[in-house]
Amino acid sequence: MVEQPRTRRHGDGSPSARTLALTVLGEYVRYAGDERVAAGTVVGALGACGIGDAAARRALGRLGQEGWLRSERAGRHTRLVLEPRLVRLLTAWTHRLERAVDATPWSGEWQQLVLRPPSEVWRERGLVEQQLAFEGFGSLGPGLWCAADPGGVPALKGLLREQGLAAHALWLTCRAEDNAELVRRTWELADVRRAHEGFLARFDRSAEERTPEAAFVARTRLVHAWRVTFERDPRLPDVLLPRDWPGRAATRLFVDVWRELRAPADTYWRQLALGVKPLASSDSDG
Repeated sequence: MVEQPRTRRHGDGSPSARTLALTVLGEYVRYAGDERVAAGTVVGALGACGIGDAAARRALGRLGQEGWLRSERAGRHTRLVLEPRLVRLLTAWTHRLERAVDATPWSGEWQQLVLRPPSEVWRERGLVEQQLAFEGFGSLGPGLWCAADPGGVPALKGLLREQGLAAHALWLTCRAEDNAELVRRTWELADVRRAHEGFLARFDRSAEERTPEAAFVARTRLVHAWRVTFERDPRLPDVLLPRDWPGRAATRLFVDVWRELRAPADTYWRQLALGVKPLASSDSDG
C-alpha cells in the first residue's frame, strides 16, 4: 500500500527534505500550472533551504519509488513529472490554502459524511482519514464525520471515487441543536489555537530588504509552516469561534508576508530554472 506524503519533521522542528520537496513542488510547480520541472531546479531550491544535494535527491527518489513522481530525460537533463495522483493532491492543497485565507461561509448547516465500507474494500483507510481531517472534517464516532466548510467536499468525493469507496459513502447536511457543544465534542480547539499562536510567533511583517534567494527561502518556509498550521484547523465560521481567536491574525500575517515575498521569490525560482546543471545519469531517478 502506498502512503500519502506526510508532514515529517526533524527533531529540531525543521521540515524533512521530503516534506520540503512537496512544498516546493506545490508552491512553484503546481501552483504555476505546471506538471514538469527539471530535477536540478528542485535540488537547487532545496539547497537554498539548507538541504544538501544528496539528501534532496534521496527525497525525490523516495517520492518516485512511492509513485508520486517519475523521471524522464530531457537532453542532458533529468526532468521530474508529477504523476496524476500528486497533481490531484497538490491541487487540493492549493485550493485548501486559498480557502484558508477567507472566512468560512456559514448558513447553519453542517456537512456530514457517513462512511462504513467493508474492511476488505477500505485498503487505504489512513489516507482517507488524513484527507478528511485536512479538509476540516472532524470525527463524531466510527464512520461518521462532519465539517462546517463545504469547500472540501468535491475533492473528498473525488478521492472516494478513486479509492472505490463512493458507493459506501452517504453525504448529508444537517443542523445541530447546540453548535457549541458539537464543536467541543469534535475538535480540540486548544491545540489549533497553539498552532496559530506558534505561527504568529515565528513570522513577522517586517518589510526588510531581501535578496531573491532570501525571499525564496522565506516564502518556502512561510508556506510550509502555514500549511502545517491550517492542516490542524477545521475552518469553523467566525460565529463559532472565540472573539480572540488567533487564526484571524495568523491569516492576515500569512497573506501580507506572502504578497511581500512573491515577486522576489519567483525571480529566484526562474534563476534556478535557467541555471540548472545537468545531473549525472546515476541521479536520473531524482
